Amino acid sequence: MGKIQFYGATSLDGYLATPDDQIDWLTTLPGIPAEVGAITLAQMTSAILGRVTYEAVQAMAPDAPLNPHNPQMQSYVLTQRTLPSTPGYTFTTESVITLAQRLQKQGNVWIVGGSGVLMPLLAANLVDDLYVQIAPILLGQGKRLFGDLSQPQRFELTAVNQYGPLAEVVYHRRN
Repeated sequence: MGKIQFYGATSLDGYLATPDDQIDWLTTLPGIPAEVGAITLAQMTSAILGRVTYEAVQAMAPDAPLNPHNPQMQSYVLTQRTLPSTPGYTFTTESVITLAQRLQKQGNVWIVGGSGVLMPLLAANLVDDLYVQIAPILLGQGKRLFGDLSQPQRFELTAVNQYGPLAEVVYHRRN
């Protein structure tokens, strides 16, 4: 059985994106090595993301695979809209918890994007690892990575890495 893993970047003050869902503060950051995430992302067999994240990815790189380190990886986009599947993407109304548990049986699941996808999985104690790259910028407002939880979730720090201007912290869920 695979792991359910969040992999993504935030600002120093914990934002994933600006209020209008832009991440140019991250994508234009100079000095980020091309190999960042290569080993981790190559091991992902599927990804789960929300529609807003999907649309942002498509606007930035419409013809590129979501995961260049595993271009054959299938991605599942959570949406209430009826959309036809496209190469590499399946649109679904399935609950994120049910979907993640089903995909985990096939291998590692990459949780992409924001709190709408991540928080239900955290609340259900299903996230095995958090890979968070912290960018050297304070946005002051925007879309937060983490939201409210009804009970604390405990993780153990397993690694700290520097990738150019990014500090990556890796946490593993404590049982």
